[in-house]
Amino acid sequence: MKKILTTTLLLTGVVFLSGCATSPEAQEAEKLSAIVSNNQVMTPTRPAEINGVISSMEGNKLMVKNEIGQPVLTEEELAKKKAERQKMTQEARQALKAQETANAKTEDVSIVVPVGVAISKGTGDGSGNSVAATYADLKKGGYVSVWMKEGQIEAIKIKGI
Repeated sequence: MKKILTTTLLLTGVVFLSGCATSPEAQEAEKLSAIVSNNQVMTPTRPAEINGVISSMEGNKLMVKNEIGQPVLTEEELAKKKAERQKMTQEARQALKAQETANAKTEDVSIVVPVGVAISKGTGDGSGNSVAATYADLKKGGYVSVWMKEGQIEAIKIKGI
């Protein structure tokens, strides 16, 4: 009787724990933490929900002037635009982005940055690669992209201005 009870409890525990470890969210979190630990950050491949300039910062609360009504580019248009911008100097890219931002319609969005959220920034060499960043790297006037998932911040990428 003890053997049957022990075996049943053991199998129930194993099934329960194995079900918890295979969720897609857990796998994604493990993948992001592994990438962050190598000083490289991978942002989601879908478009960011919030894109804009940080207009104010107070504690971990950011006010972002979210760009609205921006055209959605196809992958080939996006690749062409990226290739053209990689040929430009950092200063020229920043000037072009500032011009685009000045002409965009915006709405103020308030977000609270939770502890431990993945923050990245470009390497600045025009390669399109990102490295890990910290909350201290976020600055008023800086351009950011914020990915949201179920109302929570999933990732932030600092893009400069």
